[in-house]
Amino acid sequence: MDAIPFDFRRSEQIGEPQLQALRLQHESFIREFAGSLSASLRSEVSGHVVNVEQCSFGNLLETFSAPACMLYFLTEPGEGHVLLEVSQALIGSILDCVLGGDGQAETDPAREITDIEKNMLEDFFRGAGRELERAWSSTPQIRFVLASVETDPQMSKCIGRDEPVISTAMELQLGAKTGTVHLAIPAMLWKQLSPPADRQAAPRKNGAAQEAAVKQRLAAGLKVRVECALTGSRIRLRDLVSLKPGDLVDSGLPCDGQATILLNGIPKLHGELTAENGRQAVMLRSATPLH
Repeated sequence: MDAIPFDFRRSEQIGEPQLQALRLQHESFIREFAGSLSASLRSEVSGHVVNVEQCSFGNLLETFSAPACMLYFLTEPGEGHVLLEVSQALIGSILDCVLGGDGQAETDPAREITDIEKNMLEDFFRGAGRELERAWSSTPQIRFVLASVETDPQMSKCIGRDEPVISTAMELQLGAKTGTVHLAIPAMLWKQLSPPADRQAAPRKNGAAQEAAVKQRLAAGLKVRVECALTGSRIRLRDLVSLKPGDLVDSGLPCDGQATILLNGIPKLHGELTAENGRQAVMLRSATPLH
């Protein structure tokens, strides 16, 4: 019988079902991260996963431009490094927002961020670690501790260049600006951090529920414009065009008449005018479903 060479790296290959579960996990991460950025930068931010693939860390580094913004997080437990690479275009937009801009200023992708700018971005860096911990909350007491910020892909040594990694490519859109984010996890570290194989398919089965939970958490932080409309009264056009400051407009409604609450301009709640502690209020009688 002829001997067949065995490639030990094959033992670190991740199956397609597990890659799909990991994609769902990182969809949760990028959406939560975008939501937290929207709040902190006061700008509209959205994100999604582009693809998930397996490759050597060296091959992944070859795809990065120099200078780069490479965040290395040390995992606890596991004590291995995870890389989060953020494109220079995105870093420039975030810095512009931090400095009071709208994030749409043109930046030079060939300019390396300074130590002062790294300090200004510290909340952004640590926020990424917090969202990674939330996305990986199925692993008890996991932490992603920021270990270093590097700018030269060719000098990076936290992860071996021959080491197999799972690379998740994502996009973040800040206003009209779009940038890429890469998350690289060594395959062996992923196996240490992940639940047993018989539980790895669970995220796929519960995908719809997890997606709904993510949307609910994001929606919880949104603000809704609330307006009150007095319905049922009319005014003649000739009276309307002759109105001037100081005139009184008779609504023709009693003090306890009907009122409608509009949410973002859409009638949703209905009730009667009343008074509460010297303020006008509406006692709700019915509601249109909020969907």
